[in-house]
Amino acid sequence: MSFNSIKNITVISIAISFLFLLHGCSFLEYRESKLDVENINDTLNVADTENDTFNEHLIKNGYLKEDLPIEQWGLDELILAQLFFNRELRTAKSEWDIIQAEEGIAALSPSTSLGVNIGRGDSSQEISQNIYGAGFSFTFESADKKLIRHEIAFNKTQSALLSFQIKATESKSQLLETLINYIENHDLIITQKKEVQVRQSIFLMVKKRFDLGIASQIDIDRLALAMSSSYQALTALQAAQEELKQKLATHTGMTLEKFNLLPINADKIKNSLKRSAETFTEKTKVNEIKRAATLNSLSLRKLLADYAITESELKYAIAKQYPDYTFTPAYTYDLGNYIWSLGIDSAITSSEKNIMLINKAEKIRALGANKIYAYQLELLNQAEQLLPAFENKKNALDHTETLLEAKNRLTKQLQEQFEKGYMDRLDLELELAKLYEVDKKYHKALYNLIYTGLDAERIMQKPIITYKAYFINEE
Repeated sequence: MSFNSIKNITVISIAISFLFLLHGCSFLEYRESKLDVENINDTLNVADTENDTFNEHLIKNGYLKEDLPIEQWGLDELILAQLFFNRELRTAKSEWDIIQAEEGIAALSPSTSLGVNIGRGDSSQEISQNIYGAGFSFTFESADKKLIRHEIAFNKTQSALLSFQIKATESKSQLLETLINYIENHDLIITQKKEVQVRQSIFLMVKKRFDLGIASQIDIDRLALAMSSSYQALTALQAAQEELKQKLATHTGMTLEKFNLLPINADKIKNSLKRSAETFTEKTKVNEIKRAATLNSLSLRKLLADYAITESELKYAIAKQYPDYTFTPAYTYDLGNYIWSLGIDSAITSSEKNIMLINKAEKIRALGANKIYAYQLELLNQAEQLLPAFENKKNALDHTETLLEAKNRLTKQLQEQFEKGYMDRLDLELELAKLYEVDKKYHKALYNLIYTGLDAERIMQKPIITYKAYFINEE
């Protein structure tokens, strides 16, 4: 074979090596993505209830096209708006997507390398002036390390998914808690306005008497303080209401301006929550609560997923006791000789280090197991207490409802006495002013029961006082 033929073969070999190298590479273009504050403002303002994509989201969740766009905020509408618009949920979803990508990377084999050698000498002695060579290397992993790495990545993906779902349920709980605060405050404002009106009326009537000399300055001052205190309480409630509305807008992922375009149907939401909370104890047993608390708990499932990660990492630490081998076959042309070579490399692991890493992985696994036992005990104890807490709150509500009925009867009787002339308007309104405390006690008992329903949703992680799907669709 002539030198030129050998040279051509070598060049072809080198070209093939480069083709393999290029085939293993992918070339993606960089695309810049800038963020501008004003553009962000414009994007956030797009989030409103007339958004076509949002309405498609509602249709997928059971709304009829002819009923859209929605005209008021109800319980379901707020929950679905949060799922669609809330940016924190999108952030949690992005974090899950990133970890999902790691699962795909973990499934890849160790990198293979390709290389060429081209040399030229300037000596006049009988040695080659042109030297060509090519080689590549690949690693053989023992003890199924690639499979175990993928197992670790898969378990991390499951843990990240559960973190996303936990974030969604926490966001929903925060929305519901703020909504209940808002509705409770709404009821208190109505009661407080009535009380302020009565106390203003009482003050004006006594002032007239004072001007006629039949009431003392002490009476005027006492009533003025009571009226002022009542008015300040109303002002505080109204200020709190605006703050709660702002929080609701934030929880749903909308600007306050867009959120305020629709009224909140407070009465409908209150009645729905009340009915659901009142019927909970009638059809629920302690064992059912315990079972739901443990089987549905996303936090417990995440602890189990994290435990599976520690199991896989322990398995990987044990597998790393066994060495991997790197093979490096190569070809060289030199002075008319065709030289083939095969190199084998293996990292020698430290037995003592392996033992320490395995012991560490075992301790981490034991820590994960202890967390599961501790959290599951906490869940069971919360479940055990839930039913008695409901019954106590329900009994308190029943008691205040009895007081409310008695208050309404007394109010009617007082009105009748006033109409028959047995008492004047001042005496009537002085009596009515005292009775508003009964309304406030009733509201307190009612919302204590509803808050317990919210606790039940958190513990059992299933709809108790709400009806829409509690978990995010994994797709």
